[in-house]
Amino acid sequence: MITALDTNRPIYAKANLYADAFVAYRTRLFANRIGATLQLNVRNLHENGRLQAISAFPDGTPNGYRIIDPRLFILTATFDL
Repeated sequence: MITALDTNRPIYAKANLYADAFVAYRTRLFANRIGATLQLNVRNLHENGRLQAISAFPDGTPNGYRIIDPRLFILTATFDL
């Protein structure tokens, strides 16, 4: 049984990269009468979704987690009438 924290053995997590990206395309539709913009957003570009430990017992065993959201695609269409 562990009753004290060991300050000589800190617990570190791996470095994480969180990146978002987007691509947009503007065009005109219906004989150049209506302007349109199509935009694709991607959130959490490098993630597949997982649980990440956020706290641990003194022996290093994780005891708390958070949910890392998976990659999310959002397609938006905007029209200029």
